[in-house]
Amino acid sequence: MNLPKISKPILLFIICIIISACSSSENTEQSEDLNILQNYEIKVPTTPLDAPSEYSKNLTPIWETWAYLVRDYVNRSDLNEDEMTELVIEAMMKSLGDQHSNYISPEFFNIENTDMQGKYQGIGASVEMNANGNVVIVSPFEGSPAKKAGIRPGDIILEVDDESIDGYSLMEAINIIRGPEGTSVKLLVKHLLSKDTELITIVRSSIKLESVLLRSKPKSKIAHIRVTNFYPETAEDLSNMIKKSKKEGAEAILLDLRNNPGGLLSSVIDVTSLFLDDGVVIKEIDGYDREQIWKVKKSGTKYIDIPLVLLINNYSASASEVLAGALKDYKRAKIVGETSFGKGSVGILRPLSNGGGISVTIAKWYTPNNNLIDNKGVVPDIEIKSSDPSDTSGVQTEATLEYINNNILNNK
Repeated sequence: MNLPKISKPILLFIICIIISACSSSENTEQSEDLNILQNYEIKVPTTPLDAPSEYSKNLTPIWETWAYLVRDYVNRSDLNEDEMTELVIEAMMKSLGDQHSNYISPEFFNIENTDMQGKYQGIGASVEMNANGNVVIVSPFEGSPAKKAGIRPGDIILEVDDESIDGYSLMEAINIIRGPEGTSVKLLVKHLLSKDTELITIVRSSIKLESVLLRSKPKSKIAHIRVTNFYPETAEDLSNMIKKSKKEGAEAILLDLRNNPGGLLSSVIDVTSLFLDDGVVIKEIDGYDREQIWKVKKSGTKYIDIPLVLLINNYSASASEVLAGALKDYKRAKIVGETSFGKGSVGILRPLSNGGGISVTIAKWYTPNNNLIDNKGVVPDIEIKSSDPSDTSGVQTEATLEYINNNILNNK
């Protein structure tokens, strides 16, 4: 009997992953234009690596196992190279213990970067994976189909279209939630602080989001400005709104970052630069202890003297935490609310030759005073809690406005 020809797919895939992960920082040119996607991962266009001629001897048992199976297994014809390859890769990624580093199968590896321009087709919500491996709604966007249908911050997504997403990676979950405009998707969710589940049907649409919203009334002494995300135009829109509010008599700014999931790194640098003359915005340290520093832009419009308060909550994440951390460290603003989400890692997407890919954490973020953001968050100067993160006009808002009136405006 002729034995099946032995191939090397598992070994080659594994080697490609290892070399890719180890060399990602070296081979990727970093700039302020790197995109932090809605799932908080940088997407850098790359091509699959060629299999190296040499590899670690520690990988030899994997190749040996495959060879023995091909030679000895009673049902050799049932061996599925593609399936076994994916299982090995998944096991490697899960062994890292990092919910942001995972394998994405070919059928799901087609997330596009359109949402970084402030538009895409879907339900209009940002999601994150928590420490328990649950896909959680960070924020349904203002005016989005998700918000109109009843999706709330903190919702855990259990099923999509009657299919459990237990064990899905974040990218896989996002891909099946998104879809063409006019189509519908059913989400089974568990609301925060509730034991019950709710089935919510959402009709997808083209999402065009405004990232800067004025919440205060005209001619108010406190300009309450909500920043929902960090898009290319956010800094300019925010600057124009501050300028207009000052002309109408605003003497202080309440910058509301609650439920803000992040956005573009270049955008949050621009926003931070509105309020600082000089200094560091964020430090990025990779697995080789190499440090990349993102600095304040010295040119452009500045709002240095107007009193500033930032309002954050448990769902202020990523780029929001960059802004809050920098302004807190430089004592440029009082930070009010709750400890932020704690998403301060940088990830990269690497394609594989099977059409799938891996997302790999390649660096961590630190504030100017070297405070780690990831899994820590930014701790507010003044804690004001809220039991309902979807209520952005209630207790936290009123208490923050009262603080500004009593401690800033009345002391001028």
